Amino acid sequence: MRNIADEAKRRGVDGFSFGHAQKIVNIYLKSIFVCGEHYRHPLVVQLHPPLDRQLFLGLKTHLRKNKAAYPAVAAAFTKAQKVNSSWTSFTEADYISHIAAIQALMVGRPLYEAEEHWSL
Repeated sequence: MRNIADEAKRRGVDGFSFGHAQKIVNIYLKSIFVCGEHYRHPLVVQLHPPLDRQLFLGLKTHLRKNKAAYPAVAAAFTKAQKVNSSWTSFTEADYISHIAAIQALMVGRPLYEAEEHWSL
């Protein structure tokens, strides 16, 4: 993802961030492997969900309703959101902090299943 963001910058693509790169890569990988019936493979279960506004809204709602069950996750997610809540302007550090919170929430489950919290 870093290479994609760096290449876009090198080529003068205005407004392209690490956040855009993560979205492209994670959607592609999910489409190929999860939707391609490989969703139980040990490497596939580690795939990150594409981060976007709808996922963040759903996670906020879930964590607000279940704060007592996930206090550390709620704190980590809130902290990440306070630093940067807009995936379209994410740096690599922003991405990593959001993924770390999702990993803490999804212990024992495939990370891509965090999309069950996606809110429309």
